[in-house]
Amino acid sequence: MARMRPALGVGHWGVVVALALLCCHLIGCGGAAAPALDDAEVRIGKLFRLYQAYVQKNQKGPPNEEAFREFGKKLSSKEREDYSIGEDLETIFTSPRDNQKFVVKYNIKIDPAQNRAVIWEATGQGGMRYVALSIGYIVQYSEQQLKEVQK
Repeated sequence: MARMRPALGVGHWGVVVALALLCCHLIGCGGAAAPALDDAEVRIGKLFRLYQAYVQKNQKGPPNEEAFREFGKKLSSKEREDYSIGEDLETIFTSPRDNQKFVVKYNIKIDPAQNRAVIWEATGQGGMRYVALSIGYIVQYSEQQLKEVQK
C-alpha cells in the first residue's frame, strides 16, 4: 500500500507563513491609507493635463489664458474624462492655498526631456509652491528651486 503524505510538510509551513506575511505587507494589510492629495495639487495637475491636451492637439502651447480656457470649454465631457480634467474648468485656474491664479508659461511646447516649470502657484503657502514640471511631475518647491526650473 502506498504511503500517504500530507500536502505540506512541517518545514513548508514556515514558507507559507512567510509568503502570507509578505503578501500582506505588499498589499497593505492593516496599513494606513495613502494621504489625500492637497486640493491645490489636484487643481494644478488638472490644469497641467489640460495644457498637455492643448499641446497634443495643436502641436504648441496655448498663446494666452483666453485661448487656453476656450480650448477647455470646447472639449467634450468624454475628452475631459479621458484627460482626467473634470467638468469644473473655472476653479482649476486658481490655487486654493493663495487664492491667486496659477502662473502659466504660455506659448511653449512641453518637452519632457527638459525639466522646466510650466505652471506654478503665484505665492503658495509657507514658502513653498506647487509646480507642474514639463517632465510630468507636480512638486512643491521653494522660491530658489522654482527659479532653477524657470530658465
